[in-house]
Amino acid sequence: MKRIARQLYVQMIVGIVAGVLIGHVWPAFGVGLAPLGIAFVKAMRMMVPPILFCTIVDGIVAQGGARQTGSIVARALIVFLAITVLALLCGLLVAGLLRPGTGLAMPSVPPHIDIGRALGARQIDGPGDFLLRMVPDTFFSAFTAGDVLPVLFIAGLVGFGLLRIGPAGEPIARAIRGLTQLQFAIFAFLIRAAPIGAFGAIAFTVGTYGVAFIGSLGMLAVTLLAACILLLAILLTAVRLWAGVSPIALLRHFREELLIVLGTSSSEVVLPRIMSKLETLGAPPAIVGIVIPLGYTLNLAGTAVYLIVATLFLAEALHLVLSPTQVATYLLVMLATSKTAAGVTGSGFSALLLTLSLLPDVPVGAAAMLIAVDRLLSTVRALTSGLANVSATLLIARWGGATLTPVLPPPPATPA
Repeated sequence: MKRIARQLYVQMIVGIVAGVLIGHVWPAFGVGLAPLGIAFVKAMRMMVPPILFCTIVDGIVAQGGARQTGSIVARALIVFLAITVLALLCGLLVAGLLRPGTGLAMPSVPPHIDIGRALGARQIDGPGDFLLRMVPDTFFSAFTAGDVLPVLFIAGLVGFGLLRIGPAGEPIARAIRGLTQLQFAIFAFLIRAAPIGAFGAIAFTVGTYGVAFIGSLGMLAVTLLAACILLLAILLTAVRLWAGVSPIALLRHFREELLIVLGTSSSEVVLPRIMSKLETLGAPPAIVGIVIPLGYTLNLAGTAVYLIVATLFLAEALHLVLSPTQVATYLLVMLATSKTAAGVTGSGFSALLLTLSLLPDVPVGAAAMLIAVDRLLSTVRALTSGLANVSATLLIARWGGATLTPVLPPPPATPA
């Protein structure tokens, strides 16, 4: 019994259940526990930029050349695009069947209030914005801007630079490899606080919105969950058929990470652990070190599902009839806007604001009605995106000829 209690996933379940109870019985106290969840997420995010930098540099050096690295990136982009298209189609199909916004009375938003600007909608000035966002102001600001793209850019420059200088760069490469091990050790210390962070985050959510959240928006959550389950069923089946890894075994292998995401609503906080466990499945470190960081920017499948489901929900609630051409336009725009979110809480909502601000059919102000349940929806998005990135990495590894572990051993006990 004592050994079971030391398991991180057991502690996570206890933290989540305790958070629900505290938030329901003592709402004011539960709201006051929000700093526990926020502090944990901040601590985890603090480790993400340097870990991404080191793993990408090490992956490029391990590949030994631009051609090999470019091959991995090209395959990753193909798989990411396919998953995004599949995610949008799953959301479109399920939302079309369930019609979650039908019959919902939405309060009107005064036209003079710019809800998008008030809630931090990102303004896109043109196609060059993506490029400007990727290039940091300084070398070191890439690690403090809170954006993944500059880190990817700097890591690519350093990785290919080390290949160019040859033997002179070997000490630097070894130092980066050692720094990676140090960062993973630090991450192992911090992850022990995950149950406390989940406890605080869940208590705040339940204390603020109640166990039932807002009943009138419950159908939106059900629709999003159903669409995400459909997407993941397809992806995990593809992993089973192509990579030979059982879906049940895969979910069991990543159960602790999934529970951490469930408690924190962020897939970013478990990035290092996911990378380590993918390597135990036989995925080459060079592939993991490139695909997973790219996936956290370009393969946010949960956000893609959310964008189309939320847009159709708002259109139905506002009694707007979108033509097939308008829906197709939204899908094309969402292929791009789904890439603007990061793997952190609330970023999917920002991507929705951006999508609505680019197209005039659904008023951007209507999205304000979704704020109350965004925490719940963010959890579904994060779980879906995390599993989509795991699936993508295994598919790309198998595409590259790697032999993956078909039957997984039980995860080792987490030390106290």
